[in-house]
Amino acid sequence: MRKLKIEYSNKNGNKITIIYNGNLSKEQILKLIEFFETNDENKPQSMKTTLRERILNIIFNEFCNVWFTSKDVINVYTKKYDESIKPSTISTYLSRLYDNGYLERVRDKNCWKYRIISKTSTIENYAEKLHNESD
Repeated sequence: MRKLKIEYSNKNGNKITIIYNGNLSKEQILKLIEFFETNDENKPQSMKTTLRERILNIIFNEFCNVWFTSKDVINVYTKKYDESIKPSTISTYLSRLYDNGYLERVRDKNCWKYRIISKTSTIENYAEKLHNESD
């Protein structure tokens, strides 16, 4: 049995402590951390979005009519949100968007290049589909 203690305090000095005894999966721990990150009242509204929403926002707004790579998305994400993100995370999102028909891709030397197939209501359809799957 595991014991997990998470302490969180924001810029105002408000402090939350959670102590959990039992088995927690890695996914459950990440959800707890994401909860604290997305519920910080001092963060700008743009930072209160989910990781998925932030990545989709970048892809569909920054790379509307151009070819891009996962490194391009990582660079924009890092600049826009002032935090790092794993290349594997971006690659997974890009691969899923490709598999679901929202992106096209071509192999260029040693990397994939992506482009949005059709911007018309694409992000709304995809976001709605993902939301329905998570319910």
